Amino acid sequence: MATYNNDDDTAGVPQAPSAEHTELLSFLQYFETLFIIDDSSHMKRQWSDVSALVQVVAPVCLKYDENGIDIYFVNHRPTLYFPGMSVRKSGYNHIGQVHGDTGKRDSAQGIFRAVKPGGSCKLGGRLRKILTWYVEQLKADPQRPPLNVIAITAGICDDDFAAPLLDAARELDAMGAPAHQLGVMLFQLGDDEEARGRFEHADDEMWKKAGTRDIVDTVAWRGWPASFGADEMAKAVLGAVSKKMDGAKSALAGRVPPERRETTI
Repeated sequence: MATYNNDDDTAGVPQAPSAEHTELLSFLQYFETLFIIDDSSHMKRQWSDVSALVQVVAPVCLKYDENGIDIYFVNHRPTLYFPGMSVRKSGYNHIGQVHGDTGKRDSAQGIFRAVKPGGSCKLGGRLRKILTWYVEQLKADPQRPPLNVIAITAGICDDDFAAPLLDAARELDAMGAPAHQLGVMLFQLGDDEEARGRFEHADDEMWKKAGTRDIVDTVAWRGWPASFGADEMAKAVLGAVSKKMDGAKSALAGRVPPERRETTI
């Protein structure tokens, strides 16, 4: 688990964009990138920083993936979403992608303007629905692009976030899916030590005990109130993503990026 403090001048944070860093991030073109944002009451004091972070990271992802990014919140749902609809309707998809009919694009800034943090954090329930949806998609279409999930959270969860990760890993193992097919990065903001311990266990120990593939990486950014900027947090996020891309590089190099196909499941 990589840990960065706001009082250490971001020591150890990958400094983008180096040539190697840029090369690794270019592999984002092979992946779908989906953000899960903790919008619980635990995130109130850092909400503006989270919004700024996504606004910095999103254009970088978009640079390598013209399909845009997907943004889902733990609690908030779009205005036109109703219970029973596909989980795909419960978030904002293809943010940053240019709409062919209008030439315009949605922005992360506009989305965050409508979201106010509050309530509990049932990160596990959100992960389960999204990861179950993706695994079902993959079963129906084995050529579906790999999924890169970035969950930004205080880590103070009111349910079991680990179980859906293990269940997804078992499904992928049973399918014989490539090692890079699904990755989940848990980015913890704040200094809750109990949450940090659970994330460390998910990153380092959980997979060994369960005998499954490891689909989780964790990053902790400690210390509040924040005396750092979104650029420094973005370097931490993108540094972890580029590390993940490094693991997939040999399997993907030279391939044509897969076609993105929306479904109604």
